[in-house]
Amino acid sequence: MPSKRGEQGEVRAVGRGGDAVVETSNGVVLMPGGLPGERVELMLIGSKRGAARGRLMRVLQPAAERREPPCADAARCGGCPLMIASPEMQREIKQSFLADACRELPGAADTEIEWVDSPAKLGYRRRARLAWHWDTIGYRQLHSKRVTPIGECIVLVEPLREAWDALRAYLAPSLRGGGEIQLQLTDAERVVVDLRADDDQRPELFDACERLCELPVVAGVTLRTGGDGHAASWGETRVAIQAGTSGLLEGPGGAFSQANDRVNEKLIEAVVRLAEPLGMRVLELHCGIGNFTVGLAEQASALVAVERDPLAVDACQRNLKRLGRNARVTVGDANRPPKGRYDVVVLDPLRQGAKALFEGGALLPGPKRLVYVSCDTATLARDLRLATAKGYHIDRLIGFDMFPQTAHLESLVRLVRD
Repeated sequence: MPSKRGEQGEVRAVGRGGDAVVETSNGVVLMPGGLPGERVELMLIGSKRGAARGRLMRVLQPAAERREPPCADAARCGGCPLMIASPEMQREIKQSFLADACRELPGAADTEIEWVDSPAKLGYRRRARLAWHWDTIGYRQLHSKRVTPIGECIVLVEPLREAWDALRAYLAPSLRGGGEIQLQLTDAERVVVDLRADDDQRPELFDACERLCELPVVAGVTLRTGGDGHAASWGETRVAIQAGTSGLLEGPGGAFSQANDRVNEKLIEAVVRLAEPLGMRVLELHCGIGNFTVGLAEQASALVAVERDPLAVDACQRNLKRLGRNARVTVGDANRPPKGRYDVVVLDPLRQGAKALFEGGALLPGPKRLVYVSCDTATLARDLRLATAKGYHIDRLIGFDMFPQTAHLESLVRLVRD
């Protein structure tokens, strides 16, 4: 049974998920709300996946970098666990994730971690994933499926905040069961709303979606019910995403886009620069609707891009054509790319990483350069070990603060063949 008495300990570090790693007399405990160097009092509340978990009771000795979070819901929501830290400490914590992922790998000791900051620390996020349970719309609590209503999410751009208010006013009374909602900015002032319901919905919700779509801030609404994939839609549900200086990309509702436009612009620039695609045969894996594809295609002598989603492939092809670029974009498994001779591979996999690609022998070793964009340093660490075992070494490391206030880090690593 969890102990109800207080336990004191020292915060050793902050883990990749944002929880503090606390050393106590009874062992290590993971706990939200602590910062490195602090002495805290916590309550043990159980264990998960073999790790003891605790709840913060008091900060006995706060870190000098501790800040009062500007969001009243920060502790309750859990989505921005680093909002209690100064920007300098947030940077140190996130850089440590990338350093740990590369530790003792060939080239890492000689490669400095570069950093790209976010110009905006609040009001930067162009997309959000919400959830609902009956008439409650909010975020899922940390380490829980429970939906927490939030007064205002201050990391979202203003149109998303306005759209969230509209969801509460127009949709909440008609919702039943549970589901998820994605909000995505589609131009400077309007939002696309995508609802996925776990249960069948009442006719009143369909009427409410139609009324929601009449608001100036809402470009379009999609509703999928009962998990059958059938969708009803109102208004314009396609999204438009600015891919830095490469131009405007269009895609289907729900198409993946980076959350921070200003940082994404720097990411695109860095990917193309590190790939050095001029005159090269380039393979791009997980291309989506063309975030990197357009810039790579401008310089490469030949570009093959692979994406598993047929709708994204169609959008990528149309974006390339509209912007006057050429590439072969194919629907396929990025872990089993088309055969060919490639000088450069650029990949931006899902959170699960690219284990099968790096373990297989069809592609590696071979290309001169690998340019790897990662949103998860745990799977990045595993994949880098596999790549370096095949004769590659690290020669560039860049961290991008795509998600200020959170523990998420976007990383860019270049590996070159020995």
